[in-house]
Amino acid sequence: MAGLSGGSSGADGGPERGAPSPRLPPLNLFRVFEAAARHASFRLAAEELCVTPSAVSQQIRHLEEFLEIRLFRRLTRRVELTREGAELAGQVREALFILTSACAQVSDPDKPAVVTISATPAIAMRWLTPRLRDFMAREERVKITLLASDEPVDFARQDVDVAIRWGADFPGMRAELLGSEPHCLVCAPELLEGGERISRRRLASVPFLHVRQFIPMTYWLESAGLPLDALGPRQLYNDAALMLEAVAHGQGICLASHFLVERDIRSGRLARAHPTAIRVDEGYHVLSSPELGDKPGIRAVREWLLAEAAESISRHDLAPASAPLDGAPE
Repeated sequence: MAGLSGGSSGADGGPERGAPSPRLPPLNLFRVFEAAARHASFRLAAEELCVTPSAVSQQIRHLEEFLEIRLFRRLTRRVELTREGAELAGQVREALFILTSACAQVSDPDKPAVVTISATPAIAMRWLTPRLRDFMAREERVKITLLASDEPVDFARQDVDVAIRWGADFPGMRAELLGSEPHCLVCAPELLEGGERISRRRLASVPFLHVRQFIPMTYWLESAGLPLDALGPRQLYNDAALMLEAVAHGQGICLASHFLVERDIRSGRLARAHPTAIRVDEGYHVLSSPELGDKPGIRAVREWLLAEAAESISRHDLAPASAPLDGAPE
């Protein structure tokens, strides 16, 4: 029998792309129908559903009118399924079983929680990703999905549970400072020319690389006791990870968050160009929804991120801010 929606079908028998979805009866009509079909009785179905037999009969009639087919033959003391009713009953029973199983699965308290983290590309790649394996081995009840993005976060509209973003003000969100990490000047090891710090000559000749959320270099220069014209030409990058790759290949120097360069400094891929390090008002923040941020899985991820950041910062040897470059005035 043709459907009531009037939609056309594609070559495979399914609805054509862009065609309206077929209109379905309310789910409750299928629940009543399945119970009546299983018991072969409106009365027994009514007892199971805690309604009256007349209510069951009315719901069955609504479904028959919607589908424009007869589902039951009403006999003197009983009802029995028609051919169409028997065919529908089997499929409805299977569909309700699938729905029941799906609801039980998603609400199972023993099921591992899936927490989606959205982090800016640089910190996702250079700080977070290397730590995920240990977390997932330790927290078997939490599974992580990691998205790299620097777009604004909207927990009400996006499928994101935790975000890591750079900034200072995040209205309407639970914002926890990842850590007051130091920012230091880094370069490729060969730019040190065998010394422990970059020379004034080299500092003035190599490009100074930076990103859009630029930490004012004047603050670092003042802390290092250097004049404002001590830097070479500036080059802008739109991504901190890309900028740090350029630095590692000897294409310049940059002022970078300890979180982003910690592993490369330990491995020798990057080097501290000078012992002076500074802390700034802005920083990476762990963001979450005020309403959902304390769900067990999300809370476990938040607490782990903050603990990892604290440990990372504790390994940094923060030199006095007064240490000058070679040739700088004492």
